Amino acid sequence: MYKVFFNDSCIQLDAVCKTSFKDNIVFERESLSYDFVNQLVLQIENAKSNADFLILNQEVNRIWNEFKICFCEIPAAGGLVRNNDGSLLFIKRLGVWDLPKGKIEKLETADQAAIREVEEECGVSGLQLVKKLDSTFHIYRSPYLTFPRNLVLKETNWYLMTYSGSEIPVPQVEEDIEEVRWFSLSELDEVMDNTYASIREFLKLSLPAI
Repeated sequence: MYKVFFNDSCIQLDAVCKTSFKDNIVFERESLSYDFVNQLVLQIENAKSNADFLILNQEVNRIWNEFKICFCEIPAAGGLVRNNDGSLLFIKRLGVWDLPKGKIEKLETADQAAIREVEEECGVSGLQLVKKLDSTFHIYRSPYLTFPRNLVLKETNWYLMTYSGSEIPVPQVEEDIEEVRWFSLSELDEVMDNTYASIREFLKLSLPAI
């Protein structure tokens, strides 16, 4: 099963239709084309409210590969950082709480990129990698590509990290980051009420495992 977020809407690809999918718009497809995927994205963009779509095929990995080639793929990496008090590190970018992340550069591994991006965006150092977490996928339109073939699929490789230092986090303002803040687990409702759907689901799945 694969989930891809576009704003707060979701496109899910799976082999079976479960009861929990009953409110989704379901497509049973033998194959995927660029025109179909682009029309699906346009439908999400023009919808008055969020919508969830389910694409069904027993060969879900094949369908996923057909889905991916409809996009310009950009790999990214980021970190879920925990300090000695058990608090988690978040950034506020353009008024929305998010986790630090960024594009993986050439000759850079995903874990190296994750540490670099957290250090750059949050102004902290001495991070320690703990383990790889699940990736998230989201779609956006690039202003640097020509419409309508300007759809980007970004996979963010997430890593659990620990921080034992005492530095005061500093936001990377040139990346439109307004604030960097540690949140205790009891304060996470503030984040959940003002973050992206992909981050909200990632946290719900990841927090019990850390």
